[in-house]
Amino acid sequence: MYFQQQNDQSQDVSQTIDADAGMILEKLDSWVDGFIRLLPNMAIAFILIIISYFVAKSVGKLVQKTAARRDRANLGSMLGSFAKYAILIVGIVLGMTIIVPTLNPGDLIAGLGVSSVAIGFAFKDILQNWLAGLLILLRQPFEVNDQIVIDGFEGTVE
Repeated sequence: MYFQQQNDQSQDVSQTIDADAGMILEKLDSWVDGFIRLLPNMAIAFILIIISYFVAKSVGKLVQKTAARRDRANLGSMLGSFAKYAILIVGIVLGMTIIVPTLNPGDLIAGLGVSSVAIGFAFKDILQNWLAGLLILLRQPFEVNDQIVIDGFEGTVE
């Protein structure tokens, strides 16, 4: 057996591609079989993502309406959008775990924790402005159409 393997290796010519059509077709067949086995999981995940989309949309509108009844429409719009996207992301992650059972959301969160420093530096200004806007909406130091002057800069609150 050892001698035969050695002979097979000695017959292999360098710089040639050994392509076996049977192996290629077998690999493609296994991919198609795996895809067909995943179809029920994909359907369930798709339904879950659609349901999470409608739940997210409903929760976002509910937050907006609740805030509007309390004369905080701008805050409701901001928090409603945040709630909508948070629910939608959770639905997508759950759908992904149904399709790929080896996917662990804890690993994704851990990976996000490691990369959060880079993400934080990349989106530093955007996140600062978003949080500043949220604080202004929560504390309400200004009303719409107020005229304000800060360090020589003048403007109207919109």
